Amino acid sequence: MEGYNTEKQEYRGWTLRVECHVDEHMGPPWEQPNGHGPVSDWTTRDKEPGEMVLHTDGRSRRYYDFAGAVKLARADGWDSEPFNKDGRETPGEQAHKAALADFKRLKGWCNDDWCWVGFTSAVISPDGDETEGESVWGFDDEAYMLEDAFETLRYQVDELIEDHARKWKEARILARATQMAEVWP
Repeated sequence: MEGYNTEKQEYRGWTLRVECHVDEHMGPPWEQPNGHGPVSDWTTRDKEPGEMVLHTDGRSRRYYDFAGAVKLARADGWDSEPFNKDGRETPGEQAHKAALADFKRLKGWCNDDWCWVGFTSAVISPDGDETEGESVWGFDDEAYMLEDAFETLRYQVDELIEDHARKWKEARILARATQMAEVWP
């Protein structure tokens, strides 16, 4: 499977390759266990008080229960940028801001402004041997995902180099023992 974005880095003489892919198996973000406000199924009914139109498809709509989201945000202590580090916002203001940020994020997904992504990776030795790396899916932040992927690959290269050095040392010891056995029968 070819990725839509391929990044490479050099590390200790090895090439690290990460290919980003659209993760088509993840569903809508409000169906994930990430703490979002309530979203309706597709419906043709009119919007109710406290709801916002999240997405429209012809005559059908999905609604975001903004009033319910604010209650949930207040109960669970949601916050969003700019974070309320200095405590100047009331809990109600903080919850309102967080629910609005959640609505905008979900609306962005509906409008294809962002998507779930995953990555496949590989490490390529200095002599061209390729070893498959990790494959991880379900990220919503490609920049974070890429840095995490490269960190994992650097760790994998360190292990491969150590494993190679250990095998080389064992082979030298075995060769030396074989040489000695031939000399002293």
